[in-house]
Amino acid sequence: MLDFLKIALPLVLLATMPARQSQAAETPSSDVRVVIDVSGSMKKNDPKNLRAPALRMLVGLMPDDANAGVWTFAKMVNMLVPWQKVDDDWRQKAIEKSSKIHSLGLYTNIELALQKATKTGIQNNPKQRQSLILLSDGFVDLQPGQKASEASRQRILNDIVPKLKAANLAVHTIALSDNADHELLKAISMETDGWYQQANTADDLQRIFLHMFEKATQPDTVPLADNQFKIDSSVNEMTVLAFRKAGSAETQLKSPDGKTLTELDQSEKIRWLHEDSFDLITIENPVTGEWRIDAQLDPDNRVMVVTDMKLQTSDLPNNVLKGEKFDFHATLTDHGKAITRKDFLELVDGSLKQNSEQGEKQVSMTLDPQKSQFNATLGEEFTAGRQDVIVTLKSATFERQRRQSINVIAAPYYVETERLPGDNRSHRIQVQVEPTLIKPDSLSIKALLREENGSEWPYDMQKTDTNNWQLTLTELTNEANYELSLQLRGETPEGRPVFLQAEPIKLKDELTAEKTAELFDEELTPILDPITGEDEANVDIMPLDDDLLLDDSDNSSDTSMSDNTKLLIGNAIIVCLLIAGVIWWRRQNAATMAVGDML
Repeated sequence: MLDFLKIALPLVLLATMPARQSQAAETPSSDVRVVIDVSGSMKKNDPKNLRAPALRMLVGLMPDDANAGVWTFAKMVNMLVPWQKVDDDWRQKAIEKSSKIHSLGLYTNIELALQKATKTGIQNNPKQRQSLILLSDGFVDLQPGQKASEASRQRILNDIVPKLKAANLAVHTIALSDNADHELLKAISMETDGWYQQANTADDLQRIFLHMFEKATQPDTVPLADNQFKIDSSVNEMTVLAFRKAGSAETQLKSPDGKTLTELDQSEKIRWLHEDSFDLITIENPVTGEWRIDAQLDPDNRVMVVTDMKLQTSDLPNNVLKGEKFDFHATLTDHGKAITRKDFLELVDGSLKQNSEQGEKQVSMTLDPQKSQFNATLGEEFTAGRQDVIVTLKSATFERQRRQSINVIAAPYYVETERLPGDNRSHRIQVQVEPTLIKPDSLSIKALLREENGSEWPYDMQKTDTNNWQLTLTELTNEANYELSLQLRGETPEGRPVFLQAEPIKLKDELTAEKTAELFDEELTPILDPITGEDEANVDIMPLDDDLLLDDSDNSSDTSMSDNTKLLIGNAIIVCLLIAGVIWWRRQNAATMAVGDML
């Protein structure tokens, strides 16, 4: 009986929900612009032209309420798919146009590509989530030459990026090569609070495009466990993305009513996009109940839904600093209004996971019935690198999930320590910050010096330049070890407060070692380890210049012979010369002697 109530009560409450809701913040619509490099270098970095299926996947996932467009660029820029409202006609046109992606272009005009793709429709509107996905495999390269290319690069950073940032447009950049201008692509994404990622191979593109799509549109999803998921009656449409390996069996869907769906079952209500590495299936008004994907398990498999009951959460920045904390909120809405029924919300379980390279961590979520939202505090468990934040709200009758990826930066500052010369032991410490992450004007730095005996002295670091703080410690006790701790307080460029504690700095007295080095007039040459037979394969054999070889031989003999050896050789040469002289003198005398003298 209790189990029946757990299932039946939410259904009754959902049926009566419209009269018991309050207005919620409107979900921002999405504006997505995709800019793809088609220069000739792509022949090497994307030989199978995997940009095309990656674009088709992105197009198939694009929601109806979004605006989207696609541009390709090399020397010039081509609007491959017009920027407009997404609908079935737009998707079909984009899928057809994807075959036009090539690798035949000359040069790489990133500046012009950004200008053309953001020429119209860009505005700082809180009701619109604006994103641009830029894929390139090279450097800015213009026909006039290196000077023009460098000038274009500077205009991107100095003119275009500030305008995009002011318009609240996030640029997500993908580098498809080790030889790409990673510094430029990182700077563009960091300045606009976008996401930067390097694709190690073209095979990674589809998954990267998926992650970029989720950042740009933040779709509603349902949890997927062991390729099984639940669909409730409020879902109007579902889209299943199932990745597959080459040569694997075809993907199938098992519906709650026992039917098996394949690519052959396409109809007006079932769209099925089949590619070598994934299947994308969209079904209108899907049957409610338990579904199963009959395909290999993959962490990037997704089930996205169009539904009247949505999960709205706090938007986390794409780039955060280690040590930042965030109040995170999750709310259920129905037809755009927050669900406030306390008896309904109490039957909902809220959970939050943080996934990173270090593993998975659970974060507790608590219901605030006054605000009709689930709350959590994030940041304490963040480690440097990528973090996936996954929030799930579910009851016996429905499940909703949303995921966000963030880049956690461990140390957005640079610390330099210097042992000053002189008899009085002194150290100078200088600090600079990354201005794209911390506003220098907002920063204050406190230092605490601690001696190994436990004594402590506090200091304020002095600002000596626009982005430089300095502290000079004098009269420190010789041969004593110290530890210096720094605390940084300031704001990010977006106005978020920041409190960071740097790793303690060890200040050791190295005066004895320095004086020892000064006793030697000549520079000591390190002794190299001999090359063994195992190492010979790793040794580069370089051609030698004859003059250089002679110089090296002379130097080698000078350094390898002792003074005694040199003296012995010199004496031997003198003796040989004397003997030769005597022999020559005797021959000369014999040649001039008379015949009578010889008798």
